[in-house]
Amino acid sequence: MKSIVLFLVGLFIGAFATVAGISALRQGTPYNDAVMSVLGQQMGAFKGMGESGKCDMPDVLRRLTLMQAVAGEVDAAFLPVGDDAKFSQLSRDLGDALSKASATVAGQLAASTASCETLAQVMPDVGGTCKGCHDVFR
Repeated sequence: MKSIVLFLVGLFIGAFATVAGISALRQGTPYNDAVMSVLGQQMGAFKGMGESGKCDMPDVLRRLTLMQAVAGEVDAAFLPVGDDAKFSQLSRDLGDALSKASATVAGQLAASTASCETLAQVMPDVGGTCKGCHDVFR
């Protein structure tokens, strides 16, 4: 009888430890949260630059380039969502807005005319595409 009780206690402890271990391995930042965190962080940085009037335009271009790369992962991070075609279109719209913003900033950097006004010019389109997707899928 004593050995049966010890066996059951050992079995219970082993099962509990296994569940705890698997749970620990599954924890972490889900990919979709990570993608949105990076995009949100960059948008916050742009907002801060605009509010302070201190726009380091090479940094703006670097951040836009990073956002373009991360935006390319939005479909992989979120699909399927139900209306996949609509989501993919909005995802492409974000990529297009970021490409256009990057081209504008790069062109004005090359012409030495880039400034906070450049950032103010390109961000409504980028922010609008973010908002458009959030309005539909959030």
